[in-house]
Amino acid sequence: GDQFRYAYKSLSGNGSMTVRVDSLVLSNEWAKAGVMIRETLEPGSKHAFVALTPEPSHGLSFQRRPAAGQASANTDVASIPLPHWVKLTRTGNVFAAQQSADGVTWTDVVVSPALTIEMAANVYIGLALCSHDGAISTAAEFSNISATGNVTGNWQTAEIGVAQPQGNSSESMYVTIEDST
Repeated sequence: GDQFRYAYKSLSGNGSMTVRVDSLVLSNEWAKAGVMIRETLEPGSKHAFVALTPEPSHGLSFQRRPAAGQASANTDVASIPLPHWVKLTRTGNVFAAQQSADGVTWTDVVVSPALTIEMAANVYIGLALCSHDGAISTAAEFSNISATGNVTGNWQTAEIGVAQPQGNSSESMYVTIEDST
């Protein structure tokens, strides 16, 4: 089952989320931070997850669980250092992951055949963070979050699987704006 912290909104139908993962604390070489779409907030939920690791040689992982309660599968792309952009798109029941060094030129993370996961129309979409070690917390910095489709609601957080080590306070999330000067 999954064990991670999730900041999410609701997605109805088709949509995508794009984010730049600016940094990720090296709690474990396989810690992960990225975008996830999942059917439920239960630990064995169907999901698709495109994430970066803090270890450039491990790079990116496109993980998925097409059947609830089963093991996840993954497709990895090595040699991707942070910061880096990831994008996860749902079109019907087809999920596609992309990655970019600059947020302009995108490369598909190829899964053959195309990744099909039958999910309900209403799912969760957001940012997932996993330390890959149940005894150690980790932290990541994300920026340039954008979404397409019918993404609604306020940001919410969930501890998926198990109670997570103490992290940020329960204060509301915030956005900072900085100009070029």
